[in-house]
Amino acid sequence: MKALAGRWTKDQVGRGAAWRHHHAILPFRNLPLQQWSRRCFLTRATGKDEDDDSNPDWDKEMSIFNKRISAPNQLETLRELEGSVNVGKVVYMRDNVAILSGLNSDAPFGTKISFVTGGTGVLLWHRSENLAFALILGGAADITLGTHASCIIKGVLQVVDEVHGPVTKKEFELFESPAGADAFGSVRDFLGIAKIPGAAEVSQGACRPDMGKPLPLLNQQVTMMNREQVTEPLLTGVKALDVLTPVGRGSTMLVIGRRGSGKAALVEDAILGQRGTGVCVVLASVNRSHEELLALAARLEAAGALGHTAIVSSEPDAPLGKKFATLCSAYSIGERVRDNGGHSLVILDDFSPLANAWGTLALQGLGSLGQEVLHCPFQSRSFFSTLFLRAAKMSRSRGGGSLSALVVVPGSPATGQAKRIDMDKYQTLSEEQKTKIKAALEKKMAEEQATQDNQLAEGEIPTELVEEYISIADGQLVLDPPLSSPNSHSAAYRPNSRLSITRIGNRAYPKALDNLANKIRLSLVQADDARKFSASMDAGTAKEEAKSQRLEAALLQQPGKPASLEEQVVTLLAVQSGFTDNISPDSMASFAAQAFAYVKAAAPQALEEVRSTQMLTATAEKGILDALANLQSSTKQTA
Repeated sequence: MKALAGRWTKDQVGRGAAWRHHHAILPFRNLPLQQWSRRCFLTRATGKDEDDDSNPDWDKEMSIFNKRISAPNQLETLRELEGSVNVGKVVYMRDNVAILSGLNSDAPFGTKISFVTGGTGVLLWHRSENLAFALILGGAADITLGTHASCIIKGVLQVVDEVHGPVTKKEFELFESPAGADAFGSVRDFLGIAKIPGAAEVSQGACRPDMGKPLPLLNQQVTMMNREQVTEPLLTGVKALDVLTPVGRGSTMLVIGRRGSGKAALVEDAILGQRGTGVCVVLASVNRSHEELLALAARLEAAGALGHTAIVSSEPDAPLGKKFATLCSAYSIGERVRDNGGHSLVILDDFSPLANAWGTLALQGLGSLGQEVLHCPFQSRSFFSTLFLRAAKMSRSRGGGSLSALVVVPGSPATGQAKRIDMDKYQTLSEEQKTKIKAALEKKMAEEQATQDNQLAEGEIPTELVEEYISIADGQLVLDPPLSSPNSHSAAYRPNSRLSITRIGNRAYPKALDNLANKIRLSLVQADDARKFSASMDAGTAKEEAKSQRLEAALLQQPGKPASLEEQVVTLLAVQSGFTDNISPDSMASFAAQAFAYVKAAAPQALEEVRSTQMLTATAEKGILDALANLQSSTKQTA
């Protein structure tokens, strides 16, 4: 297939634009005129071609020639294509999400859908050739079961097939969302309507991309040819993330936790951590009230972080379809920055709309068929990937920009401890009795699991879906409830080092944290294993346990105070080198602050080298360790 410059729109057809292809393909098209004439003469005289012993079928050749030089009637073709657009109908609708049957199966997701009532929607996903999931984003009140709808054709594209001649293809119109520079420094909805306009003055720079035209609400995933491997770190200022599960530019990292685990505070710290880095932040907020948004915008503006932040929001009582569109719109803004060669961090503060949309459409909308879909991992992974795989690091030929995603998942993952029915203690029973007992125990376990699922707090998603997200993302940071120690109340979130992992590996670490972070992870894992499997606590095990407690305390931080790379390096070096052996876990926060302040004053060159190069050279390490040793000596003398 060879594409021609034959893309027609309705406006062009109305102006009578013409299309022709003058390069007909004949057997001798590449020959000079004299050689071509000689071949024609020999062919007619002898009935044979020099390169082909068979007799050419001139009628067939002329038929192909006529097809290729014929100019199709554009207006007639466009009307024919519009008439052939499949008219579907709504078979299920709830909360602004719908299932439609009969839409064009060749329409890509993100296609704009027009309802006969005047409503609009966007094609979300093809369940099959006949069924499609969609969001209803306008005129939902007038749409009911049976309402007819169709995908909108934007124009036609003329291509030439080497056998069949001119072939016409449809080009569908995509639902677009504003994704310009004016999104930064304000709070808007997915349609670009400002809720808190002009909240901050945005300076010209990385977060002022070319306004351009709106981008598709659901953009296509970046192909592998246009991607690069994730090799650049993206520091967040959250020690738990930067040390345990580093975020690489172009990756998707989950933050998983139940209610009260401090997810909102972590998100805010990650936004503050991008000040002065050139990274543009896009926050999708789907459950904050207007008052909470005002307070958040005020805090970010006071900290000087709102200028590089775009907030896309929807109200807590908004329909599910609009919440889903809010997540999509945040990605579109981040993609605009990425495609202009910049770096963006898209933060979704609640990913439950994706799970709710899947549950509503696949399980409730499809009825009994939904159970089949539920047990088909390919179906759910394909649906979830429409958002997950939009994060990417672009190749150099595409500008080298990146979009990284920090996705907050309300819920809890599996603990890794499988429940098993132990039948060994029933050896004296018959096989029939064992079968009955096993069936009863399995039923009891299923009931307990169902009870546990029903005890999920409002807005949390089941563990099965959390695990599904984990299998697609590049890693996850799992948060436990805050420590109950009276001296640790200022730590808003506490990471679970055993369940938190990254699949990117050392490529996402800055060189300064590479070796240090790996040692930290190893120490924490070894201490956790010893805690579980050691029969007794000997002196060596007790020492490692105390060290792990100090390390866990070192990863805590006060909300609103993101930790710089230099601060993290100083803290981890102090713990690894034994300067905190006499410090209790509850005093680690105050010691870390004191140590960093001292090193900053005593060895500023070493910290500047770490900051500017993101590397921990031998010279910088020696300067930091000497300062820590001096601090320890002065503290002992004072005591």
